[in-house]
Amino acid sequence: MSTVTSASETAVQPTSEPRRRGCLFFVKRGLTWLVIAVIALVVLGVAYQAVAVELDKRNYPPRGQLYTVNGHQMHIICMGEGSPAVILQAGGGADSLWWYRVQNQLSQHTRVCAFDRPGLGWSEATSGPRDAITIVGELHTLLEEAGVPAPYVMAGHSYGAVWTRIYAAQYPEEIGGIVLVDSAVLIPKHFASQSEFDEWTRQWSGTAVLYGALTRIGLTRLTSPGQFQAAGYPPDIAAELAALNARNQVIDTDLAEVVAGYWALTEASAAAENLGDLPTAVLWASQTIDAYDTHVEGFIAAREEIPTYSSNSMTRMIEGADHGSILGNDGSTPNR
Repeated sequence: MSTVTSASETAVQPTSEPRRRGCLFFVKRGLTWLVIAVIALVVLGVAYQAVAVELDKRNYPPRGQLYTVNGHQMHIICMGEGSPAVILQAGGGADSLWWYRVQNQLSQHTRVCAFDRPGLGWSEATSGPRDAITIVGELHTLLEEAGVPAPYVMAGHSYGAVWTRIYAAQYPEEIGGIVLVDSAVLIPKHFASQSEFDEWTRQWSGTAVLYGALTRIGLTRLTSPGQFQAAGYPPDIAAELAALNARNQVIDTDLAEVVAGYWALTEASAAAENLGDLPTAVLWASQTIDAYDTHVEGFIAAREEIPTYSSNSMTRMIEGADHGSILGNDGSTPNR
């Protein structure tokens, strides 16, 4: 009896071995998942930032009053009574709340007003020019709208000190004296050409873009409270400062004021170097001096020149203070 074998049974079945995947395959897969994770984190960060900004607006309403200046709303808060009024100008990217300690202490003796430039604090952002003359003109109009009569003693911190000098030069009849607190020192004072300014702008824009990206994905607001508490502000004020400084429009405003507007700022500053015998107090944080005198070429000569802008000036060093604690510390504990 013969056995019949079907073709399907006699056909040789192909055998295959799993294809071995090399290291490159796993590297590519790992990079793909890394890119996906980064994109997801960025999207989550942007969403977190957007929600946090809206919550901040609800949790931290304006402390003072809003007035219309050149078509946009500007914020100013005044405390105390008396004359001359003290006007407090914050530095680059900073707002009126940075003066929280100083304003509360000075208001026991006279009227004290702190304000926010457009795009900072509680002031509405603007797409208009952010050159120095425009900025001091906005303050001049704001003080008129708010009914704060001259004369003023005007104090400015950091870049605010430069705008304070420019205001004094533009409106000398309104100013009874100025205080320059840890002033920004502009180096160079002038640009030889447009190309030199463009090169300077490119160098600074890279840093600004990086910081702007960190702000837009919410990382800035996670680290800021510690910075303000280290400067001496109470925890609740530190949290409010962090919220105000972590909004997208703050980095955009700072870029417009201090980078795009820098050439005009240096020119206006140079025109404000002869203040006659205007009473002028120049205050320095000792830690600023220690750091910049050593590491910034020309800083010593530039800072020593500032008191010469007035024939009636005095200079004081605040021992132990740094650029933030010179405003944030209440004076009851040593500066950090």
